[in-house]
Amino acid sequence: MRFPPTLCLMLAAVALAGCTARTAPRVTMLGDGVLVSPTEQEAEAYCRNFGAPMRFLDEKPAGSPGPYRYRCD
Repeated sequence: MRFPPTLCLMLAAVALAGCTARTAPRVTMLGDGVLVSPTEQEAEAYCRNFGAPMRFLDEKPAGSPGPYRYRCD
């Protein structure tokens, strides 16, 4: 069974759009379970992937700039 070329192109475009639609959170692993992310939202998104509770290691006001050090316990 042969698929029409337009159907193949459409399926390829949908697959490519699905891969590029959501970006992965930027995370650096420091060792001993300590992680660093540039924003608070990326840190929360990373721990949410595993369903693990999150604990910030640095006391910073919400929305402050800079790298956030945390653990996913």
